[in-house]
Amino acid sequence: MLAMLLGCMSKVQPSESTDSFSVYEYTQEYISASWSENDATVITLYNTTADIRGSGAVFAGRTLTIREAGTYLLSGMLENGQVLVNAGKNDVVRLVLNGVSLHNETGPAIYAPKSKEVVLIIEAGTQNTVSDGSASDEENSAIYIQDSLSITGSGLLAVTGNNRHGIRSQDTLTITGGVISVTSAGDAIRGRDAVVITDCRLTLEAGGDGIQSNNPDETKGFINIAGGSFNIKAQNDGIQAENVLTITGGIFEIVSGGGSSSAPVRAESFGRGWGRQVPIPQTAEDSISMKGIKAGKLINITGGDIMIDAQDDGVHSNDNVIIASGKLSIRTGDDAIHGDGAVIISGGEINIPVCYEGIEGLSVTIRGGNISVVSRDDAVNAADGSSSGDRMGWGRSINNNVFVRISGGTVDLYASHDGIDANGNVFIDGGVVKISGPSQMMEGAIDFDGNLLVTGGELITAGSVLSASQNSTQPVLFVSYTRQQPSGSVIAVKDSRGNTLLEYTSKTAYSYSGFTSPSFKTGETYSLFINGSKRIDVRLTSAVTSIGDDGRAYNGGRGGMRRW
Repeated sequence: MLAMLLGCMSKVQPSESTDSFSVYEYTQEYISASWSENDATVITLYNTTADIRGSGAVFAGRTLTIREAGTYLLSGMLENGQVLVNAGKNDVVRLVLNGVSLHNETGPAIYAPKSKEVVLIIEAGTQNTVSDGSASDEENSAIYIQDSLSITGSGLLAVTGNNRHGIRSQDTLTITGGVISVTSAGDAIRGRDAVVITDCRLTLEAGGDGIQSNNPDETKGFINIAGGSFNIKAQNDGIQAENVLTITGGIFEIVSGGGSSSAPVRAESFGRGWGRQVPIPQTAEDSISMKGIKAGKLINITGGDIMIDAQDDGVHSNDNVIIASGKLSIRTGDDAIHGDGAVIISGGEINIPVCYEGIEGLSVTIRGGNISVVSRDDAVNAADGSSSGDRMGWGRSINNNVFVRISGGTVDLYASHDGIDANGNVFIDGGVVKISGPSQMMEGAIDFDGNLLVTGGELITAGSVLSASQNSTQPVLFVSYTRQQPSGSVIAVKDSRGNTLLEYTSKTAYSYSGFTSPSFKTGETYSLFINGSKRIDVRLTSAVTSIGDDGRAYNGGRGGMRRW
């Protein structure tokens, strides 16, 4: 009966990501020795009595009191009592859960008010339960540890927080193993200073957040998840870090706020929003956060398989979001990926089949990855929150910090409003971008208040695009159609030798298209095909060429109901 114990002490140090955003790395300061039953105090609970073999523990009045550092092997049942870890403030206490059932009607079933660290080892092949009652108590968790808590092992642990929280540590909560289920009226798992998870199987059903770290100190309030399996149903946020949330691995199924189908219906407005859908005015109930994963400063995703169904945003940071790798599937009633600051995507598989807006930030940078978005509003949006000025930028100064930049990856967008919308500039430097969007005055495949500058990449749209900058170094072609083209039609551009340079099957009816390709050269002639039938040969005459599909003038302009 041997088990290796990872005794993890909180040590946090800032490090720099590739984009110079500070993240926090957690390191283990020591690994404890192995334990055996011969070295442990063995305790069998019988509700009103206990058999204790070894030193360091006493039982009286339905309370098992652990008085000193050491390893304690627990089995049996305590129906209305408490395991009180009352060792010294520098002591480490190891509780081996070896088929134990603990319930305390008036407070935590496991309570440690001062010990340096408590370690729960879930013994292999055993089932263990810990629960509290609904009676009010200041320490309102089934498991409440004032300092650090580590959980490891491979057995089963079921925790019920009837009062409020399930498992709570006021310092760092570390999980390195175990099959753990938590049902709670409040947060399922909370580590105030930090939550660190490297491996486990977690099933959480929470009336509050699924996993939370809420210390506002800039070096605390972080969550690091490197592996494990997570099934989270939370009335509020699935995973919430006050400062930094890092995911490098793991399999996640997260439902928050009842999921995307529970989101309130948004109303249409033809006032300031020029026919765009606008949010319903917020009430006190609306202010409750029901996001999939959320952080105050940074969300950093470098791995994992993450499925989110959220009433509110799927991935939300009050500052920056960085996604370098991993697989994300997001259904949401609001933004799928939102950062109040920068959103930077350099890799990964991102599928967003249901959302209000897809990817939104002060700036959105896409350097790689495979991204697919279906949105009821904008698919990709860069905005500073300003409502001054006109939707087309008249009377508004351009904020150069607000932009969409695509330099790599594959981006497939289907938007009811704008495919790409920027209150500032749009830059296409590389990658493959395909967009189905409207062909209207105020809504289109690409909309911006500044300029569209094209220096590389592929673009093909079923929908209107505001004219590109003449400073673009890669030629851009805009085509207006004499008749609206049907959804599902195949758009293709071929060179003079018949090679297909661009091809796309539209997902909406459209009256305009925009094209660019690294193969485009000024002075060369290219052919436009719809459903295999040639529409027109076009000679690119400058950085921007605009033409109708009948060879006549391009049918567009700011003054009418058409777009450039």
